[in-house]
Amino acid sequence: SSSCYWRDLNLEVNKHVLIPRVETEQITDIALNLISDSTNQLLITDLGTGSGAIAISLALKSSLWTVLATDVKQNAINLAGKNFKKYSNINNLKLFCGTWWKPLNKYAGKIDIAISNPPYIPLKVYKKLSISVKNHEPQIALNGGEDGLLHIREIIKDAPKYLKKDGWLLLENHFDQAQKVKTLMLHYGFENIE
Repeated sequence: SSSCYWRDLNLEVNKHVLIPRVETEQITDIALNLISDSTNQLLITDLGTGSGAIAISLALKSSLWTVLATDVKQNAINLAGKNFKKYSNINNLKLFCGTWWKPLNKYAGKIDIAISNPPYIPLKVYKKLSISVKNHEPQIALNGGEDGLLHIREIIKDAPKYLKKDGWLLLENHFDQAQKVKTLMLHYGFENIE
């Protein structure tokens, strides 16, 4: 394993997780802008946490916030836990192994804000990626299926069950998917889509 700097964190990464990108800092900033003035207890979810980058940076911001992070790979969960312990001894990050929302059943209807940087690269684009990317990044973290929306579709479809009535879902997607993602969100009952 090796380490990488992301925001003000030095995170351990390995071959099982995506190396967090500078672009993903934006999604964290958007989340913080939505909730930064919140002195309330909040329930925040990071779906597909990988090294834990997004989840950890949010959990460190306020001990009033509980961050629920999920990942399909147990070794990603172990890594995220290890990364968090380096910075905090407060137990406000909870880690769950499973697919997207599935391990969070007991939190259904209670989540204020959910964030995900899911695999969204369409298969034919993935196949053309350089060998250096493919060798260093797990396919599971990048390959979004035929149209790139395989995982995004699943996350959006189940979101209303888990989010509070006025909850937010923040997703990173491929540069040309915005319109399709918007259409999916409208279809599943979201409003105020940006």
